[in-house]
Amino acid sequence: MELRAYWGVVRRRLWLVILVVVIAALYVTYQGYHLWKTPGALKAYHSTVTIQVGLQPEPRSMIPSYIEDMQVAESLADAVPSVVTMPGFDQAVSDQIGQDMQAIQARYGNSPDLGDWQNPSAIGGALSASRSHNLVTIDVSWPSAPGAWAIANAVGEVLTSHLNTYLDYIIEGTPGASPGAQQLQPAAIGRLVSPASDPTLGAGSAGNRLTLLAAIMLVALIIGLALAFLVDYLDDRLRSAEEVVELLQLPVYGELPRAPRSGEQRERRQVPPAPVP
Repeated sequence: MELRAYWGVVRRRLWLVILVVVIAALYVTYQGYHLWKTPGALKAYHSTVTIQVGLQPEPRSMIPSYIEDMQVAESLADAVPSVVTMPGFDQAVSDQIGQDMQAIQARYGNSPDLGDWQNPSAIGGALSASRSHNLVTIDVSWPSAPGAWAIANAVGEVLTSHLNTYLDYIIEGTPGASPGAQQLQPAAIGRLVSPASDPTLGAGSAGNRLTLLAAIMLVALIIGLALAFLVDYLDDRLRSAEEVVELLQLPVYGELPRAPRSGEQRERRQVPPAPVP
């Protein structure tokens, strides 16, 4: 009985549910079309490069406790993912691509599709990094395969050549050093472990937004149903004899039929009388 009552509420307020779902569908359609038209949003090419972070070896007489110190190397590797988001790093990668143009053309032909490689902000948004011990892997998500490889290759070159310029660090606790003595800081270096990989097609930077858009439709349906029950709860009109009995706890002995409309009266007048035998 309650399920039938619930269905009756939904059927009476179905227009409200449809209105909320249609509004959400229009928004989802617009966002989906925008993602579909944005290069690399849903599908993109990925290329990765891996570097090993460490300290530049120096004579042991100068830095007796820093050589092959994995804890220091891992601490420096922790900072590398933030390096790829630093202002100026994306510009350095773009400049490096310009210097690598001959190698890129040798790999992909004279007119490779590199995309918007001269836009530093686009390059910065295409980079993501992850760390495992003192190994840092940078993933590049780009609309074209040549562009993904060119950016990953340039990122590896910039990090291995100029990593020390992006890391501002101080190593404390040198044993044997007298207080106030000037301590030499070894340079942080990056060693290329895995060069830029061949690009593979995968999910784009906004691929997870499709799941979010689908969730919006589900939430819109729930909101529409909730509004339908809320509006019906605020409506105090009586629609059936069953509601009267339930509310007043009194029996119903009679019920007036609904008054016919003008069109129905006209149709009844036109009906010929039944023949009398």
